[in-house]
Amino acid sequence: MKVCIFVTNEATRDPRVSRHAETLGAIGHQVLVVCPISNSLNWTEKRELYTIRRCKKYVSIRDLVRPRREKGSVSPSSVTRHAEQSTKSTKSFSRSFLTSAIQTFARFAVYPAYLTWTMWRIGKEYNAHVYLTNDLDTLLAGVLCAMASRTLVHDAHELWPDQFIGMEAYGPFAIAWLRMIEGLLLRRVNVIVTVNEFIAEELHKRYRVRKPRVVLNVPALQHYERKRCRQRRRTSRRIALYQGLFTYHRGLENLIHACRFLEHDVTLVLRGYGPNEHQLRELARPHKNCRFDGPVKMNELISAAANTADVGIVPYVPVNINNYFASPNKLFEYVQAGLPVVGSDLPFLRKIILGNKIGYVFNPQDPRSIAEAINAATRDGVLPTLRNNVLKIRRQYSWSEEQKKLIKIVQELAKPWDVRNEHSRNLY
Repeated sequence: MKVCIFVTNEATRDPRVSRHAETLGAIGHQVLVVCPISNSLNWTEKRELYTIRRCKKYVSIRDLVRPRREKGSVSPSSVTRHAEQSTKSTKSFSRSFLTSAIQTFARFAVYPAYLTWTMWRIGKEYNAHVYLTNDLDTLLAGVLCAMASRTLVHDAHELWPDQFIGMEAYGPFAIAWLRMIEGLLLRRVNVIVTVNEFIAEELHKRYRVRKPRVVLNVPALQHYERKRCRQRRRTSRRIALYQGLFTYHRGLENLIHACRFLEHDVTLVLRGYGPNEHQLRELARPHKNCRFDGPVKMNELISAAANTADVGIVPYVPVNINNYFASPNKLFEYVQAGLPVVGSDLPFLRKIILGNKIGYVFNPQDPRSIAEAINAATRDGVLPTLRNNVLKIRRQYSWSEEQKKLIKIVQELAKPWDVRNEHSRNLY
């Protein structure tokens, strides 16, 4: 059977999509992943169990509407510039408003439409039996490819429209518009999949669709971690590790502030990269118990964590409902690395951490609370017990178990046409 997967990243740093493609390819399906291209990648890439085909990215309309400085002009002071252009203020305002309007139209209409069209063209040519979309930005392409057959699986990695709440470029109207589009398109989906039961319940209530099935975002079972944990360099210091992207709303500022309250034998290590790395480094400068490590390859994240850290940290701040119900990759990467976890007191994190007794939760907006959780997890009388509890659940929260759910979903869609079509009609 032919399976076509749509994703809007470049399929190089998305472990969930890679796992899905490898799993379906391993059981004999022909799998094609369709995604955009960048300058450093090939149009077509053949991997062991699946093929990647990349499509042309959309043209940046911002470059077309960006104001140009006149040739030979010198930037005067703001006062002089204002005086010189006082008679042109109305034209400048109009041009600025037009530029903003065009950029907004491009962001919400032109860019998605172009990408959808290129993905649809490749997907339709491939003529798959089952289409699998990832998040809202690929859903329309999947709906157009599947059409009346309804052989479409949608994987909601998160509450996609809600991730933009609080961003200046996305007002309430834009969020409402995205939710409306998502609700309409989800009614054309055969099976909805998501990463935890809290997001599944929210999608079910919000859009009145059949409750999504949960396939946890977990990595493969790491058989070598016990050995590597024993080989970790023995020191008197405890390492508390944050591993991931340095960006906003991850709680990293408060995590660094928590260094003031850490025990004398605890060091905070931040490993990764991101847009606010410079600000974080400046914030951490006064703290001798905080250091930054460079990023590692995606397939080395778990082994790097196992060999350097004693505790993993997930400090997400619930700035919107998407963050509140978050199911971060790093949570289960820490588990596969054999590390106890301290994380924000959010529904899914609390369920996994406290439900399995593998760590502690904290208030992500209170540095002292963060430090108290880290200190408690790294004490000699507690750390060995937490590690043993982690090792007990590693198989349960591994892809070798979760992949069975994905395989079952696809096998249901592989039934004879008449049976599958009757099943689709009964879904709603």
